This record gives sequence, C-alpha cells and structure tokens, in this order.
Amino acid sequence: MVLIKIAWRSLWRSKMRSAVVIFAIASGLVGGLFSSAWMNGMAQQRVKNTFAYEIGHVQLHNPVYDENTDVKKTIKNTAEKLKYLQETKDVVGVTERILVTGMSATANKNMGVNIIGVDPIQEKQVFEIYKKIDTASGDFFEAKKKNSIVISRALADELKARLKSKIVLTFQDYNGEITGAAFKVVGIYRTDNNPWDKMHVFVKNDDLRRVLALPKDEAHEIVLLLNDFEKAELLAAEIQNKFPDEKVEDWAEVSPYLSLMSGYMDTMMGLFMIIILGALGFGIVNTMLMVVLERTKELGMLMAIGMNKRRVFFMIMLETLFLALVGAVFGEILSVLLINYFNTAGIDLSSYAEGMESVGYAAITYPMLEGYRYIQITVLVIFTGIIASIYPALKALKLHPAEAIRSI
Repeated sequence: MVLIKIAWRSLWRSKMRSAVVIFAIASGLVGGLFSSAWMNGMAQQRVKNTFAYEIGHVQLHNPVYDENTDVKKTIKNTAEKLKYLQETKDVVGVTERILVTGMSATANKNMGVNIIGVDPIQEKQVFEIYKKIDTASGDFFEAKKKNSIVISRALADELKARLKSKIVLTFQDYNGEITGAAFKVVGIYRTDNNPWDKMHVFVKNDDLRRVLALPKDEAHEIVLLLNDFEKAELLAAEIQNKFPDEKVEDWAEVSPYLSLMSGYMDTMMGLFMIIILGALGFGIVNTMLMVVLERTKELGMLMAIGMNKRRVFFMIMLETLFLALVGAVFGEILSVLLINYFNTAGIDLSSYAEGMESVGYAAITYPMLEGYRYIQITVLVIFTGIIASIYPALKALKLHPAEAIRSI
C-alpha cells in the first residue's frame, strides 16, 4: 500500500511531463479505436446489407445447379419443403425463387441480367429490397398485374427506362427454346451495391414460371432468414440431413468473401493496435528513463535507508503502469463518446458515393465497436505498461546507494 501511494504521488511530481505522456496515450488510443470502429462499421454494414438484399442466411439448391445454372436443375416438391422450413426453430422467413439468366432490352439498349422470380409476400419476409424503393419510384408488386418488373436505378439509367416503361426479357426456357416476354416497370430500387443492382431484376414467380414453362412445385432456390446469422452453420447441417438430395449452404459458404471480411477486419484491428501500443510503449520507456535519471539521488536515499531493490523495482513499475492506465482511461472515454456520436449521426461520404457504391459500400457509414474490444484494449495497455516499465526499473536497480546520494 505504501508503494502504491509513493508511486501515485511521484507520477504527479512533474505534472507537465505526465500530462504530455497521458495525452499521447489517450490520443493514440482515440485514433486507433475510432479508425478500427470506422472500418468495423463499414464491414458490418456491408455484411448486413448482403444478408438483407442478396443472399439471406441459408440457401437450398439442386446439388448441381451451381455448376452450370441449368434451368432444369430445380428443387422438387417445394411446397413440402417450404412448410417444413417455415416451422423450423430459429427461422424467421422463407422464400422460394426462380432464377434465370437472360437479356433485358428497351428501344435504347440491351443488357445481360439475372432474372429473379419471387413471391412478393414470401420475399418481404426474407429480403428488404422493397424497402429500397422510395414513394416516387413505384412499389414492390403491390398491384396484382401480370408481367410486372422491378429494376434498379442503375439498370434504369443504363436502359433509359422509367416507371411504366416496357422491358423485354429474353431467355432460354425449360425445354431449351429461346423465349421472352415484355414486362412493365412498376418499381425502381437502389441499394448501396451498384454492380449488384445493375445485374438483378425481379418479376413475379407466376409470370416467370408461365413464360419459362417451369413445372409447378419446382424452384431453383429457397432462402432462409434466421433470428441470428451465427446459427446458420448448425441449421444448414440440420436441414441437409433432412433433405439429403438438396445442397444446403450457410451464408459463409454462399459468400466466402463475407467470412473473409470478418476475419480480415479482426486482423487489421489487431495489427493497428499493436503498432499504436508499440509506439506508445517506446514513449513510456523514454519518459520513465528520464524519471529514473532525474531521481537518482532520491532513489539512492531510499535504498540507503532500507528500501530493498525489489521494492524499488515494483515502485517504478507501478508508476509506469499508473501512467499507462490514466492515459488509457481518458483515451477510452473519449473514444466511447466519439464512436457513439458518429454511430448515431453517421459519417457522410456522399462526395465519394459513386466510388463507394461501385465496390458495395454505403456513402454514409456508422462506426461501431463491440464492448469487449475496450476490455481487450485495457488489457493490452496494462501489458504494454508492464513491458515498458521493465527496462527503466532495471536501470534503477543498477544504482549504487552511496554514489547515487553524492550525484547532483
């Protein structure tokens, strides 16, 4: 207890020097934590959007569908499978889809697209594309009209199409014949992933099934939304056992990029903080060496009146640790305030929106950092403080009491 008091008082003997070091530690942590939160927020937002607009959490396909996307490689008896999946624990929504690749054309231009046939009610339970259609851009198949189509803003600009425009879709049907039909635009959506938007259009299952000549009770894809995406792997294995004739994949298998992104962000944050704490560690070592040199006479007197080297060693270590912890506390408090503010207000990068959306990121990002990260940082700061204190403390142990007392 006496050592703790001495160490704490000694820390504030030179207030300016201690304040500079504490400021350096705090600002370093603020920079590191905020940058990490920003990158993490972007990654989490990208993952969330991919689940909400593109892939869901679990997908079922014909085992060989992914090899050549043949329209005949379908899931059979979809009504039975849908009923079972809707009653499965942890499943929030289920939707079946008919998928075909074809050409979209207007009088101005034509482009290759992925055509997705959906049941509008089922689709809204799993995906949120309907939320990306503003009131001035139509709706997601609210009216019961035949041959309706929902396209993206990016594709509409390319084809020079607008609401009520007619778009001709051409593709190969179930029998291998080239077929097609004209569809009227009833909705125009826009997500944060411009390349994906440009390649995907939505029509109703019934319309696409009729033109495609696809038998009833068959579809190319069934997608599930869960109450927790982390349960996807276990649930996919369970469904695979139930339907061994189908290929069941969780989101990490469907899009390995998302899994890689999560691991990459963790690695980047770790490296970032190691670099920052390493630089701070050198600053702390330099400061504590100055403290030892300035207090040579004082340390010599303490040893001369009976303080053993073990106590001197721990006193220097405690001073260093206090210095690191005070800086860490200030840094983390400022980081929490800053991250929470921008997590609500967002960081507006609208001036770079085109470039951001071209790689699938939103123009407005929301920094976020899990609570356990702050605990990790505190532990790392303590560890850095202990490591940084060893050399100055060993330097103090080399002092000879008589020579130290005579020094000026």
